[in-house]
Amino acid sequence: LLSTGTPTLGLGVTINSSGLHISGVATAGIVSATTLYGDGSNLTGIALSIAPLNYNPSINDMKVTEATGIGLTFNQGVKAGSGNVTLSLVSVGSTLVENFSVGSSVSYGDSDYGTTVTISPTSSLDQNTVYALSYPSGAFTSLSGDVSYVGTAYTFKTVLQEYTLWSWGYNNGGSLGHNNRTKYSSPVQVPGTNWSDIAGVKTDGTLWSWGYNGIGQLGQNNTTAYSSPVQIPGTTWKIFYGMASENNTEAEAFGIKTDGTLWAWGYNRNGQLGQNEAGSSGSSANNRATSRSSPVQIPGTTWPTTPNNGTFGHTDGFGNLIVIKTDGTMWGWGGGGYGSLGVNNETYYSSPVQIPGTNWKTISRGQSAHYLATKTDGTMWGWGRNEYGNLGLNDRVYYSSPTQVGSATDWDIAQGNGYTFGGIKTDGTLWVCGYNAQGQLGQNGDISNPTKISSPVQIPGTTWSRTVQLGQNAMGALKTDGTAWVWGEGAGGILGQNSTADANSPVQIPGTDWNDLRGSATVTRGQRLLEE
Repeated sequence: LLSTGTPTLGLGVTINSSGLHISGVATAGIVSATTLYGDGSNLTGIALSIAPLNYNPSINDMKVTEATGIGLTFNQGVKAGSGNVTLSLVSVGSTLVENFSVGSSVSYGDSDYGTTVTISPTSSLDQNTVYALSYPSGAFTSLSGDVSYVGTAYTFKTVLQEYTLWSWGYNNGGSLGHNNRTKYSSPVQVPGTNWSDIAGVKTDGTLWSWGYNGIGQLGQNNTTAYSSPVQIPGTTWKIFYGMASENNTEAEAFGIKTDGTLWAWGYNRNGQLGQNEAGSSGSSANNRATSRSSPVQIPGTTWPTTPNNGTFGHTDGFGNLIVIKTDGTMWGWGGGGYGSLGVNNETYYSSPVQIPGTNWKTISRGQSAHYLATKTDGTMWGWGRNEYGNLGLNDRVYYSSPTQVGSATDWDIAQGNGYTFGGIKTDGTLWVCGYNAQGQLGQNGDISNPTKISSPVQIPGTTWSRTVQLGQNAMGALKTDGTAWVWGEGAGGILGQNSTADANSPVQIPGTDWNDLRGSATVTRGQRLLEE
């Protein structure tokens, strides 16, 4: 530098009383100073590289129990760039689970370091599954916008959760699985600790059944009753649906394997086994002859394989079935009385027929020839038997095609039960209507004078997570805190309250780690998370 005059570093670079001025020339090297005057608006390429400091879940994590707050914490503030964060199965580029636009469906929050970005999948992740997260190049930039994130991709695996299985209520035929025929009014554990599904599937893919078996509904290739669990052949079972029967004459069961195939066995009076046979409303020897005591496959390979997701509906005693496939289409077969199959008639079908629509989300498991279902747009629809106003349509008219319940668009889960309606909204509120002979609407009313409510009314609370069918005149539900609540008819001890008393308001079943609850007119089963 010159000792006098204007110090000059090079063309366009000068130092004077107002500071350092650089224009028109790119220079290599490092410039440091105690004070740099100016707003820096013309400086580029000097920001820190954007780097993740924390990953959730961690890279290659093999024991993810709950993938909540999925995202990254960066070393500086960032904002949305362009592109989508993707969640895929197995590896990057394979089956896409969900896209998350960095401009709308990714959340941004401050952290001790910079910015935390998070995504929230719209559906729960499957257990025991490898997922891949991909954050593409350019998805995020520095707050000034002059540095882009180079991107990253990695995998993690969800754990296979194991549960204990509990049952209570009537025990005719050994249907509680306790190696006896004793009636229990409080939950009693069914042997085993590696149950993955409430109905009898274990984490090793085996399927187990017990109870009455007069029509072969236990899938044992015989009609012998069992009071302890016995295995149904196969090791790739994922879901099981079977209604515990009060007698041994009319009961059927259905199972779905990991490959998306659907299997049926048991009674076939109305063609409910989906074998393109029977399909008659008569109760004849021919109908009994078409029943099966071992699983037979129903055509198709896209049946749902996620337990507890509300895509399987079955009316006990009316011999029909409705299932939502993975593509959002809904299919029904069996007895069509009261228009319960939703195909605008009362015809009996012995093979699956499609119910109109392609965006179905959940289907109820009712008992009295009526169904309720939700769509992905948050609407609720009902059809079938309705003499008690149980479809929530403000009337008592039968409907043979899906009819929208009100105008609300925030329904999440549907549940029909006996002659009642139950549904949970996205805000965690629970709504019911229909018959109230024994307090099954949970309204704390006079159950000695049965009421019929044909429009939904709310049960107190805002943290309900799942409605439950317990029987003809009883209901239940789970809360987000893991508690289970029941109300209605208590005969046989099916409410699990150590008594047979009815309850016209929700009462709690002991425990705070319930994962699922399911029942019939005679038996209730509960599934609890196995403590690690």
